[in-house]
Order: sequence, then C-alpha cells, then structure tokens
Amino acid sequence: MSSLKSLAVLPLALAAALAVGALAGCSTGTAEPVATESAAPAPVETPTATETVAPATFTLPTTCTTVVPQTRIDAFEASGLELLGGPGGTYGTDYLADATPEETAGGISCIWGFADSGVSSVTISVAPLTAAVRPAVVASFDNQGLNEEVVGDATTFGVQGDRTLDPAIINALRGESWISVIETIGGPTAYAEAVAIADEVYAQVYTVN
Repeated sequence: MSSLKSLAVLPLALAAALAVGALAGCSTGTAEPVATESAAPAPVETPTATETVAPATFTLPTTCTTVVPQTRIDAFEASGLELLGGPGGTYGTDYLADATPEETAGGISCIWGFADSGVSSVTISVAPLTAAVRPAVVASFDNQGLNEEVVGDATTFGVQGDRTLDPAIINALRGESWISVIETIGGPTAYAEAVAIADEVYAQVYTVN
C-alpha cells in the first residue's frame, strides 16, 4: 500500500516541481519597459469678468442753461440762435401762448430761435414720465404718425421731416423720463442733429450712481 501511495504522489510532486521551475524561469527574464503616455494638463479656465451697467438717476432740470452742455449753447449762439423761451430764456415761460405737452406733464421746454422771427428753430423739452401718463403720451405719437424704434434703453418716436413743411422730431422715452427735440426746419441733417441733441440732454439729466 505504501508503494502505491508513493506512485500516486509522484505525478503531483513532479507537476509542482515543473510549475516551480517554470515560474523561476520567468522571473529570471528581463522585462521590457512599457512606455506610458503622460496626459496633457487640463486647460485652466480663466474666469471672465461680468460686465455690469451702473444704474443712472434722472433729475429734472430747472433751467434751460443746464438742459444741454455749454458746447451746444455755444453752437446755438454761433448760429445766431438765442434762448427765447423757457426758464432762463428772454421771455421765460411766456414765450408760447399755451404750455407744451412736456410742460403739461410737469417738465420744461426750452426754445432757441432768432430774435427777429416768431418761428422757433430748436425746441428742447424734458419731462418726468410715469406709468400712468405713458400710454397717453405714446398714443399722441401714434396720432402724429411718428416712427417707433427701440434704441438702447429708450423707445424713440420720430420723423425726419423736410426743409419746406414738416419739422424734424425725436422723442425718447425711458422709464421715468421724456426727452424731445424739435427742429422747425426738418430734413436728414436736421434730424441727425436733433438725435445728437437728445443724446446730449440725456447725458445732462442722468447721473450714474
């Protein structure tokens, strides 16, 4: 019985010996280096600054000398135009027989014209605007057939006019203000100037906080 047991064990022992030899043979070989690819560094995102628009405060002017900058007043005078109507003007608020719509809304109207003519050349008005009044103001523009356009934070209503009959008109409505410029002699050049004057008025009556 003992000889049979030994014979039965030999193949397992031999297999084990062969296995050990095989492992030993593998361990003596030189392993080839494996190239590793280094990952490229992830791009670093630079935070972008968020542009913020500072709020502006509307202040209703009390005199015509502050409605536009001095450079515009100088240009009017160089053209022979005088401040005839409105606060600070030669005739004050008595220049016109009736109040302008802007004056009726609680604002002021300033009229630059020629002293020897009853026809005004440029009328600049500024008035406060409330949500209650705005619909009626817009309706009056629609009745006049003015063209509506959104420009920045303002809704404008204007017409180019011509040099013979119709004036150049621009009205700029914002949340709390109404700025208007009327040039008696219209046309493309007059309308462009009226728009420029309206922008100058905006810069005068709005202060960035």
